[in-house]
Amino acid sequence: MKPGYLGAMLTALLLAGGCQDPGGSPGDPSDPTVQDSAGVRIVENGPAPETRWSVAATPLFTVGWEDAGPLFTWPQSGRILPDGGALVGEFAEGRVYRLTSDGSVAANWGRKGEGPGEYQGLDAILLRADSTLISDGRLRRLTVLSPDGGVATQPLPGSFLHQASTVWRDGRLLLTPGEGYAGVAETRPEWVFESQPILTLSLADGTVDTLADLPHLRRWYGTRGASPGPVTVKGRAGGYANGFAWARSDERSVRWYDDAGRLVQVARWEEDPTPLTSGWRDAMRRAFEEAYASGGANEAFIAAQLARLEEGLDRHDGPLPYWDELHVDRVGNVWLSRYSLPGTPPDRWRVVDREGVYRGWVELPGVVTVLDITEDRILAVRHNELDVPAVQMLELRKGQ
Repeated sequence: MKPGYLGAMLTALLLAGGCQDPGGSPGDPSDPTVQDSAGVRIVENGPAPETRWSVAATPLFTVGWEDAGPLFTWPQSGRILPDGGALVGEFAEGRVYRLTSDGSVAANWGRKGEGPGEYQGLDAILLRADSTLISDGRLRRLTVLSPDGGVATQPLPGSFLHQASTVWRDGRLLLTPGEGYAGVAETRPEWVFESQPILTLSLADGTVDTLADLPHLRRWYGTRGASPGPVTVKGRAGGYANGFAWARSDERSVRWYDDAGRLVQVARWEEDPTPLTSGWRDAMRRAFEEAYASGGANEAFIAAQLARLEEGLDRHDGPLPYWDELHVDRVGNVWLSRYSLPGTPPDRWRVVDREGVYRGWVELPGVVTVLDITEDRILAVRHNELDVPAVQMLELRKGQ
């Protein structure tokens, strides 16, 4: 990964990053135990089994590294299409590309701006019947593109944190909180785990409902103006066909909710926590220092950033989080990335399927961002040695 890209990531991680020991090996497979508790299905798993899920070594297609195709700067969002192609949103251009099943560009539309068919952000690309829905978090609006070329917009509710997650079968849009921080309040205790609402927006009449209010981000309030530090403990949610799943990064569990916001299933697994050791602190310090030095930062700047890093690490209490990124695929399987050193792509993801069964780890070497996952496809972003991004369609294989 190019030092400049790593340095940018580390700057963000000083506000909201973290790391976890990449070592460890899967445990022995064990059959989960299932019980019912007041109508909630409880699934207790053992340690990670030897997974039978894998990704084919050769991508089905790659777009972005060839002169003949588009050159991406920031592929921000994507959607796998039923025909094997994909829609990809390029943030830098405010443009959406439609790719065929072999990676050819069939069409593209959009540009930077605030008018109809223009975008400041392309946070999510969703489908509803024959229409394409594009969520623009910066403009707080949803653009609906009809098959006949019509363009309509609809305001998005919630704060700047809320992101469009999925369109349910009944026509409601699910919005879940993403990354970000609220203002500091002096009256709060040192550590607070803030909650954020899970919202729905009716695409038919604009009705907004709150489904649940769940923990979103643990923040430090002990010193006014202090950043949360490099280790962030958070909760995240993602939608699927008829519900959503939520997990908290300091817990070994996932919860599933139905489309009325009712808790219907909890799955847990066994995993030893990773302590924040002196070895991890030293490794993080070296990673930050090398990245800033490679980016041309002067000694005074580097020293100030390292002092902030140490301050943040001193504030952290307890083990490191279990995961950094959460992705819920189309059918409700939950993918949780392994924590790693800052600037290192999450090359391994633990998977807990919709039935609450812990499937173990899936290897995704070199993948910087996961855009979409279906039953047998993964749309992802990788970078080459020059830090140029490309979009790849990967084949997901699920052994029995």
